[in-house]
Amino acid sequence: MQLPQSLQPWRDWLHWFPPEQLPLLADLFARLNPLLGPLRGMQQGGVPEPDGLGDLQRRGPYERLLTSEWLLADELPDEFLRRAAVGEHLFLAPQYRTHQANRMIVVLFDAGPLQLGGPRLVHLALLILLARRASEAGAELRWGILQNAPQLHEFKSAAHLKQLLAARSYQIVSDEHWHTWRIWLAGQEHDNGERWLVGQRLPATDARSCTHRVQIQGSLDGRSLMFALQNGSTRQVALPNPDQRFALQLIKGEFDVARQLARTPVKTLIPRVALTLPPVIASNGSHVALKLLDEPGLVLVKLPAPRQKKPLDVRRTLWTNCATPLAIMFRGRTPSAILSINEQLVFWNMTGLKPVARPERDQLQLPVGTATLLPAVWLHNGTYGRVFLLDSQGHLAFWVVENQKLPTPHQPGVTHPMADKVVGMAQVDLSMLAYLRHDAGRLYVHRINPWISQSPGHVVGTTDKVDQVLFPASPRWNKAFYGCAWMRLVDGQQKWQMVASDLQTRQVDLAPGWKGLGLLIGEDEEFSMVLLGPNQQTVALYCRGEQDVLFTTSETIARISFCPMSGLIAALTNARELVVYSVRDELRILQVMCNQAQTQSESDAHVRT
Repeated sequence: MQLPQSLQPWRDWLHWFPPEQLPLLADLFARLNPLLGPLRGMQQGGVPEPDGLGDLQRRGPYERLLTSEWLLADELPDEFLRRAAVGEHLFLAPQYRTHQANRMIVVLFDAGPLQLGGPRLVHLALLILLARRASEAGAELRWGILQNAPQLHEFKSAAHLKQLLAARSYQIVSDEHWHTWRIWLAGQEHDNGERWLVGQRLPATDARSCTHRVQIQGSLDGRSLMFALQNGSTRQVALPNPDQRFALQLIKGEFDVARQLARTPVKTLIPRVALTLPPVIASNGSHVALKLLDEPGLVLVKLPAPRQKKPLDVRRTLWTNCATPLAIMFRGRTPSAILSINEQLVFWNMTGLKPVARPERDQLQLPVGTATLLPAVWLHNGTYGRVFLLDSQGHLAFWVVENQKLPTPHQPGVTHPMADKVVGMAQVDLSMLAYLRHDAGRLYVHRINPWISQSPGHVVGTTDKVDQVLFPASPRWNKAFYGCAWMRLVDGQQKWQMVASDLQTRQVDLAPGWKGLGLLIGEDEEFSMVLLGPNQQTVALYCRGEQDVLFTTSETIARISFCPMSGLIAALTNARELVVYSVRDELRILQVMCNQAQTQSESDAHVRT
């Protein structure tokens, strides 16, 4: 994971956290680190000990006189005496090793009821800051809980950090707790280091037994936390209340997720995928399909269940070499596609649909080889089935699944026009499709089911231009219009009109560079919009005038998809890393690399369909 320059000093610890949690930690580090001051316990001490020979000297005891000087006493005794008188003899000088003070940082936390919530988040940040402080000085860091029996713990992994956050006590810190710790620490071998007490209403201490006292408590107005460090003098700072969702994740120990996902066993290495086409998400949220780079076909990834331990299921499914995909979709768990083969449209993996002649350009505009997929929806209720396709010029057409028992008024094997001037469409329920049509300055939303029963148009606005439309998914679409959002691009800024089910409208102007990806309706009937940031690395959620980051990626996102039916986001980065995130569950489901080169033997093992 790539970190900004400001966070590089803590890179050894920050790789435990997913990118979306880093801004919160970065803010805490920036506010707390300047308050810590220089490290104590760096002085030398103890009695020096000899450590070999280091030099020659003119003075010293005669048991360390050089051997050559004693030879001079045998051969020239007068010269020996002269040198002794004037101090010209040479003596061996020992090398002394000086004891170093025991460099130890001991930090004791208050885990009682006064430190629940936000203060626990400060504990987490402070422990990481002290870990770096100890590392730079070649010291050791140990931590403990004031209310517990004296025992010091290491801090070398995310598990140790979670151990701290999991520590709980119903007792407030008392003088007896500190008295027990002080007696125990006096018998240890780290009297010359630092001792930190962190909490609220800490017991009285002296400078020898405690070098640093940190008081953490909420402000009177409840809008911030007051952090006060006492070390000879008092330094303090007000910490604003952090983002509630990410703070709660950290306090619960819900981090180290990216590493866990990266370690998810993979049954088959995921081959290289194309960056020109977006991931396709199954409407039931079970699979994600991506276009293969080295072969004509798809790689199908079955999304893991929560806490799944068995290997990730990855499969290839291929089509013929001469086919070009125009649209890719799912029917249940099975991926399907509309392929262009010579002068025909072939419905791949769609039972009951016959190939049709390629429509004329004025009927359907089907450019081949573009770096995008056309919107397509397959509606099937078990008896009737229709496949709908929207081209790049606003033409909506469909094809009928052949059913010999129940013939339909629409002939199979023929392209049937449905509407023109269509801006966008989406599947909004298992058997319902919605599309927006722009006609004579008015915007109409229609609903279609597999029987081709089309509702009267609902007027949702008036404008001379619409650049994009988003629909939320809900079973209520079967009975009535259930909301949408349409957008105009003005000077590079997206201006959205949110239209509720009662046709009430409100405008949302996104910041420059932000783009709308999808629309959700919560249990409170409030719209939420999924957004992609201008840096192409941040995915956020806009709701009730507030914008919260869902996740970030270390590499630029090349292609991204959102499925309103499942509430899943699938992002593919330039490094071919696939990230799947559930907006409803606020959970990263999958993070895996899709860059395994395909060998010839592996390619020959798969049969094209």
